[in-house]
Amino acid sequence: MTVHKISLNWRTVKFLRMAYLLLTVQMFGFTSCTFQDEESIPENLEDLHNLIVIQKNSSPQSSIKFIRDLVIDDKNATANWYTDTSSGFAFAGADWFAGLEIDDTGKIFVGNRFEKVIHVFDSTGKYLQKLGGEGRGPGEFNGILDIKIQSGQLLAFDSFQFRTTFFSLDSLDLTEVRNVYTNRTPDREELRGRPSHPVSLISDDLLIVGYLNEMRNANYGTEKYNLDQERSVRYYIVDREGKIRSEMIEELKDLENITAVVDGNHLFNIDALPFLQQPMITISNDGYIYTANSEDPLIKKHNVNGDYIKAFYIPMEKKTIDRDEITNLFAEDDEVNSNLLLHAELPEKWPALSDMVTDDENRLWAATNPKSEKLIHEWWVLQDTGELIATFRWPGNRSIEKIKGGYVYTRETDKASGLQQIVRYRIEMEKNSKEAQ
Repeated sequence: MTVHKISLNWRTVKFLRMAYLLLTVQMFGFTSCTFQDEESIPENLEDLHNLIVIQKNSSPQSSIKFIRDLVIDDKNATANWYTDTSSGFAFAGADWFAGLEIDDTGKIFVGNRFEKVIHVFDSTGKYLQKLGGEGRGPGEFNGILDIKIQSGQLLAFDSFQFRTTFFSLDSLDLTEVRNVYTNRTPDREELRGRPSHPVSLISDDLLIVGYLNEMRNANYGTEKYNLDQERSVRYYIVDREGKIRSEMIEELKDLENITAVVDGNHLFNIDALPFLQQPMITISNDGYIYTANSEDPLIKKHNVNGDYIKAFYIPMEKKTIDRDEITNLFAEDDEVNSNLLLHAELPEKWPALSDMVTDDENRLWAATNPKSEKLIHEWWVLQDTGELIATFRWPGNRSIEKIKGGYVYTRETDKASGLQQIVRYRIEMEKNSKEAQ
């Protein structure tokens, strides 16, 4: 195991740190542990407390493989899921998807933002029914942002009507509707006038809300144009009465834009692209909050009150952006995006991180962008203490949405049809021998 923990100031306790780690090695027999070179840790992280550095040469505890177990393809539901007709890049069509949840009986709930419903399947993938529908009445939606299972109920947050709807997991009946006033003026002076948007549910009463320093302005040639500038978002925990319940969790860089003027037309990306920076937030089942700027291999963990606990750092050499490679991620007839990618000024490197998710055993799964001719993600499965459990590589069109009960549930784009599917894989782990480590 090659894990390096920093729990005190880097510069002032170097000697004590090394002595402590040597003692730890002797006491617990972690004979494969090595020390991380100081030069490999960026200066801005040297004073970060409780930093866990995953060594470049870490040997995983286990080997991992995935057995394709179920494909949800009942056309009564999936025929109206996103069909990719123009592009093939990772996570294309995410706009339709409004979350995935699994209850203790194995029922699968899939939120559909376009249809404004939640599709329900049994554990075998059989389509049971849909919940909701477009409208303003009880149990209806104008837009589903997120779904979550808690205390025997399914919660669905409607970000347009500012309310949370509750359904019984047993009967699937509507049980309650609660207003959520996240659109009220924040009770913090430093946030007054900042545009805000809900991000995700923490519980039945708490949400994460992002406050932008400025809205994205695409009015090319005006003073307020800012697509060529770095924007930021501050994240806070907010209750359903609109009251801020935490100090700032984190300030992250907003979605990055690339732009180009082609034949007098101003082109830019509206949605996130896999090779551009974006803010990342995920919430564990027990309410812990993980945050990251995708361009940095640093993930911070916060408690349910938003307080910083620790951070994980994965030293890595980032992949260089190749214009031809990313242009090939789009269909040949996608003229707008092809022109944008051919003429825009691109970043030099891919982001370090492409995704992160936690499982029901409080493990962190982080996806990186390794050097490869194809769009591949290398996933790192980490214990909360930083031990490297396993690594694996998956194609970029396979987005992990939920990990529960020994299964991984993914959202994938079928190459032949362009249709997005939910696919379940059974996880098989086998401990590596000490000699192999």
